[in-house]
Amino acid sequence: MAKIAIAAVVIVAGLGISWAVVEGPLRDPDDTLSDFYEARERAEDQLMDPLILNGRRVVPLVISAVPNKDMRLRRYAIGFLGNGRYRSALPVLEEVLADESEIYYFRADALEAIYQIAPDRAQALAPRHVNGEDLLGQVARTIVADESPVYLTRSYWQALWHLHE
Repeated sequence: MAKIAIAAVVIVAGLGISWAVVEGPLRDPDDTLSDFYEARERAEDQLMDPLILNGRRVVPLVISAVPNKDMRLRRYAIGFLGNGRYRSALPVLEEVLADESEIYYFRADALEAIYQIAPDRAQALAPRHVNGEDLLGQVARTIVADESPVYLTRSYWQALWHLHE
């Protein structure tokens, strides 16, 4: 009986390590980013799941990709940075927000992500954008009014179990 229990533990541990390398936190960050871009068989609320499962290891790649205005699924990459509250992303998010040549919804996403990471910083930046009639203005007014903006948040467990809202 003890041999069966040990064999079961070894099998479960092996499966866990295999999952971590193939799909989870030990996965190659470049492979994770490629999977994110492909977005196969994922609903909109699941698009950032590969990034969430890989976590900190993929953050530098996402941060370096976000300034590219042609980045595929850029809104979800920005959302991932806010969702994970990655402070190292603040400079690039502030660049997106400050760039008036950016599409308004990328700027709004950046402000929401900044709010998720550093609410005080978002409250300092938001007043510059309250006069807009677009999404950026709406998000800025919500932050200035000290109301939490509505943004997609996704937990590690939701990503792990591929839950679709």
